[in-house]
Amino acid sequence: MKFSASVVLLFLAAVHATAGAADCSRADIDHYLDRGFTPQQVLELCRSEKPAPESDPERPIDAGYWRDVIDGHAIELGEDALRFSRELCVAYDRPNYAQRRKRACGKAHFVVGLDGLEVLESHKKLLYWGRNSIAVRSPRISRRYELNQQALSERDQALLEQELERGEYSEIPIRDGVAVDVVSERLKRLAR
Repeated sequence: MKFSASVVLLFLAAVHATAGAADCSRADIDHYLDRGFTPQQVLELCRSEKPAPESDPERPIDAGYWRDVIDGHAIELGEDALRFSRELCVAYDRPNYAQRRKRACGKAHFVVGLDGLEVLESHKKLLYWGRNSIAVRSPRISRRYELNQQALSERDQALLEQELERGEYSEIPIRDGVAVDVVSERLKRLAR
C-alpha cells in the first residue's frame, strides 16, 4: 500500500510540474493522460505546442505537431521541406493462381518541398476501409525506397518500379484519431 501511494504521489508531482512548465491547460493534460501518454510525453507535447520563434507569424514552424499527426517516423520539418519515412508494402506483377500478387516491403523516405505545395484533398478512413491521408502536389517531392530491390530479378525490379509512386503528387499518411481536416488546414498554412 505504501509503495502504490508513493507512486501516485510521484505521478501527481510529475503532472503538476508538467502543468506549471508547459503551455497546456489542466483539461489538455487530463486528455493526454487518459489517452495513455506518460507524464514525460505530456510534457513534451505541451512544450511542442508553442510555435517556434520566427520572422513570419503566418507560417509557424511546429515540428512537434507534425510528429504527432503524421503516421510515420523520422519526421522533420525544415524551413523548406517536410521529411518523413514510413513502412511500405507494394504489390507488383500480375496475380498468380491464388489471386495473390508478389509484394516488396520495406521503408520509403519522402521529402515534400514547401515551395509551391498545394493541398489537393483529404481522405478519411471509413470504419475499417481506407486510411487517413492528405493528397498533396509539389514540384519538389522526392522519394527513396528501401524495398530490398537488389534481391529481385531484373524483371521483378522493372515491374516493381512501375508500381512505385513518382511525379509531383503524393499522399501524406495521417494517424488514426486525428482530425484530417484540421491537419489539412495547417498544411495549407505551411505552404509557401
